[in-house]
Amino acid sequence: MRVTQFTFYNNFVTNQQKTLSELTKVQTQISTGKKIENMYDDPVVYNKFLKLDEEINSFTQISFSANFAKTFAQESDTTLNDIVSTLTSFKTKLLNAANDTNDTTSREAIVSELKSELEHLKNLANTSIDGKYIFSGSAFDKKPIGDDFSYQGNDKSVKAFLGAGVEREYNIPGSELFLGRDNDYSKHVTLNVIQYDKMKANPQFVVRGADGNFYIDKHQDINGTSPYEEKEGVNEAININSQIRMLTGVEDKYIGDGKYEDGISYFYVKGKKPNGELINEKFSLTNSQSVEDLLDKIGEIYGNSATNKVVDVSLNDMGEIQIKDLQSGKMVTDFYMVASDSDEPDMASLVKNGDYIVEFQKSNFNSIRDLSTIKANNDNFDNRVFKFNTLLINKDRNAIPQDLAKDVFGSSAIKDGSETITESVDFVRFTGTDTSGNSVDVNIKITDTTTMQDVLDTIKNAFGDVDVRIEDGDIVVVDNTISDTQSSKMSITMQTYSDSDNDGVLHDHDDLVNALRRRDAINFDKLYMQKDGNVIKGNVSNVENDYVVVYKNGQKMIQKNPNAQEYVTSSSVIANTLGEDVDTKEFAITFKDKNGEFKKAIVTLRDTPDANGHLSTFWIDENNDGIRDESEVFDIYDPNGNKTPNHTKITTTSEIDPTTCELCTKENIQKGLTYEQLSDVVSMLTSGNIPSDNSFESYQEALKAAKDEVESGVDDKGRFYLKDKTNASSNIELAIYDNDDKNSLYFQANNAITIDEPQTDFFGVLQQAIEAVENGSNFANASSNDPRNFGIQGALEAIEHVMDRVRRSHAKIGAVSNEFDMTIARVDMLKINVQTLQSENIDTDIGEASMKLNSLNTSYQALLASIAKVNNLTLLNYLR
Repeated sequence: MRVTQFTFYNNFVTNQQKTLSELTKVQTQISTGKKIENMYDDPVVYNKFLKLDEEINSFTQISFSANFAKTFAQESDTTLNDIVSTLTSFKTKLLNAANDTNDTTSREAIVSELKSELEHLKNLANTSIDGKYIFSGSAFDKKPIGDDFSYQGNDKSVKAFLGAGVEREYNIPGSELFLGRDNDYSKHVTLNVIQYDKMKANPQFVVRGADGNFYIDKHQDINGTSPYEEKEGVNEAININSQIRMLTGVEDKYIGDGKYEDGISYFYVKGKKPNGELINEKFSLTNSQSVEDLLDKIGEIYGNSATNKVVDVSLNDMGEIQIKDLQSGKMVTDFYMVASDSDEPDMASLVKNGDYIVEFQKSNFNSIRDLSTIKANNDNFDNRVFKFNTLLINKDRNAIPQDLAKDVFGSSAIKDGSETITESVDFVRFTGTDTSGNSVDVNIKITDTTTMQDVLDTIKNAFGDVDVRIEDGDIVVVDNTISDTQSSKMSITMQTYSDSDNDGVLHDHDDLVNALRRRDAINFDKLYMQKDGNVIKGNVSNVENDYVVVYKNGQKMIQKNPNAQEYVTSSSVIANTLGEDVDTKEFAITFKDKNGEFKKAIVTLRDTPDANGHLSTFWIDENNDGIRDESEVFDIYDPNGNKTPNHTKITTTSEIDPTTCELCTKENIQKGLTYEQLSDVVSMLTSGNIPSDNSFESYQEALKAAKDEVESGVDDKGRFYLKDKTNASSNIELAIYDNDDKNSLYFQANNAITIDEPQTDFFGVLQQAIEAVENGSNFANASSNDPRNFGIQGALEAIEHVMDRVRRSHAKIGAVSNEFDMTIARVDMLKINVQTLQSENIDTDIGEASMKLNSLNTSYQALLASIAKVNNLTLLNYLR
C-alpha cells in the first residue's frame, strides 16, 4: 500500500501526542506523588480513595472523641481517688471522735477538721475540666453540688462516639455517685432512747422477795416493805440477758408476806415489714422474761420463724433496739415501740388514762391535738413528780409560762367523739385529789389575756403543797409533802372544754374538745409535717410495694410491681404503697389553711361506688355539723374527667383495627388514686379553693386557682411537700394520717432512725456524721440536740457504704479509662492500616514511575529520530 506524506504526518502527530500525554502523566505522578488527579483519570482508584478517606476521617473522629473521653475519665478517676483518700481520713477522724476520752475541746477540734474535709469533698465533687463539670451528668455547665450540699446536676450519662452504632459512656453522673443505690445493701434502723437498767438506776425501789428474787416495788410504805440495800443509782445499759423489769421498770405486784407476782409489761409496736405490710401489734411479757425474749418476739412480728429469719433484731451498747433486713435491696422496713404497765386499746389511751409509759423513740415532732382528757402519772421512780405526757407548744417551740393560753391550747379544736366538728377552746379543767386526798374540781376560763402561768397557778392553788412548772412542753406537778419513795395521795386530770351554751361558765354538759397533744414518744404518725418558712415537708420516704393489686375486668389480680422498692413519684398509685390490701380506705387531713384557720378533712379511697355513685372523694365539713352532706363530698377526678378508683382498673374490649380491619383486643386502664391527685386535694384544701359543685369543670377551676397559691407533691426521695406561694412564713400546718389508726400510710412519723439502706446520700451522711460529733453522741440519742441523728457509730457504718459506692465508681471509671486507652491504640493502628491501603491505592510508586518516565523518554527520542530520518529521505535514496 502506498504511504502518502499526509498519512505519515497523521501517524506522527498521534504517536507524539500519545507519548507526550504519557510523559506528562508520569511527570505529574512523580511531582504530586499521586496516581490520579481527577476522578476520570481512574474511577476505580478514585472510588476506592473516597471510601478509604471516609474510613480515615471516621477513625480521626473516633480518636478525637476517645481521647477527650479518656482525658475526662482520667480526671474523674483522679478525682475519685482523692475522694476515697479524703473519706478515709474523714472516717479515721470519726473513729477518734468515738473515743469516750474526748472532751468538748477535743470534739470541737475534730468537728473543725471534719468540716474542712467536707468542704474539700464538695470542691472535689465540683471538679471541672475544660469548663465542664465532671459529675453533673450531661449538664456540664451546672455546678453539681450547691452551697447547701444538694445535687444540682442531672442523671444523664454522656457517651463517646466509637464507630457506627457504637458509643461508650465516659462519665459518672453525680446522681449515681452521690445519690445512687446499691441493692446488695440492707436497711438498718435503730431506736434512739437509751435504755438503762432501771433497777440499778433506782435501787431505792428494788426489794428482795420471800423467794430470794429481786422485784420493783414503788409503794413500799403501803406494802410495808423496804429497799434491799441503800446505795446510789448507776446508769448501766441493759443487755439481752436483762430481765424485762430492768428494761421497763414496770412495778411487780405485791401479794403479801414478802411475796410478789411478776408485773406485766405491754409493748405497742408499729411500722412496716420488709415487704411493705403494716405492723400494728400489741403483746405482753412478764417481768421475769428476758430482753432476748423481747427481741425474739419483735423478730416474729417482722416474719422470723424457726426455719426462716427475715430480720436481725439486736441491741447496741446503749440498750437501743436495732433491726436490720436480712434480705438486701429492701427500702420499706420501719419500726416504732412504746411500752406500758397497762393493756389499752390504743396508745392514745395510755396518755388519757395516765398509765406508766416507757419511751423507746423520740423525735420532738409536733403532734396533732387528739385528746380532751389527760391524767398525770407519777410512776417514774419519783413518787413526788406527776407528768401529763402532753406537749404544750406555741407555734414552733415549747410553751413557757408567759405565753397566752389561747396560743397554746388553740382557739378551736375538734369536738371529742366527732370527726370534724370544730368548737372553740374556752376552759381548762383540773380534777382529782390534792396532796391530802381531798377532792378537787377547778377550772380556768381562757380569755384573750389568760397566760399559761395563770393555768399553772390554778393547779398550785387547788392541789395543796405543790410546785408546778412547764418543763420540755409538759406540765410537771411536784408533791412537796412526801419523799420520792412515799406514795402520794394526789391525783390530777386535765380536760379542755368548749363553752357550748356561751354563758361563760363551765358545765358538765359543755362539750369536751381535743385541745391536748400527746408527746411524739407516744404518737407514731399523727404528727404535723415539719415547716421551714413557707415549705412544709414530711420526713417519711414512701416506697412502692413488691406487689400490687389491680382489677382486670372486675377480677382482682396480684401482680409483681415493676417499681418495687423505689421511691414513689407523683404518678405512683397510693394503693401500691399501702401496708394493707383493702378496697376502701380513709385518711384524715388535719390542717390550718393559708389564713391559719384550723380544719379537718377526710379523703376516702374506694373501688366500689357508694350509694351516691362516688369512688374516691374528699369531704370538708363546711357547715361544721359532722354530717357528710352530699354538697360537701367531692369526687376526685383524673385529668380526663373520670372518677378515680382506689386500685388501678383494667378493662379489655374487642375492637376492629381500622388499619388492618382485624379484630383486636384493647386495654383501657383507669389508674388508681395517685400521689399527684392527693397533692391536688391538699392544695385545694389548704388554699381554701374548694369546688363550687361536684362537677369536673368546677374541680378543674378550683384546682387551677389552688395551684396559683399552693404547690404540693412528692420530692425525689418520695417525701410529701407543700409550698405556700402566698406567704414567706406560712400559716399552713399539715398532717395526713390513717383515719383508723392502722398506720397503713404515713407521711410524718416518729419512726426508727435509718442508719443505712440501699439508697445512698453522700453529703447527707457526712453532714449527719459531723452533727453526731458535735452532739457528742456515739449512738442515736433522743436527748441530744438532734434526736434523729444516727450517732457516730451509725455514721461509721453509713460512711463505709458511701466509701464502697465511691470505690465501685472508681473501679468503673478506671475500667472505662483503660477501655478508651485500648480503643485509641486500636483506632490508631486501624487508621495506619487504612492509610497504608490508601497510599497503595493512590500514591505514586516513584521507582516504577521513574522507570516508565525513562522508557517513555527513550521511546519519544526514538520517535523523533525516526521522524527526522524519514523527513530527510528523497527519490534519490530510492534510486541508489
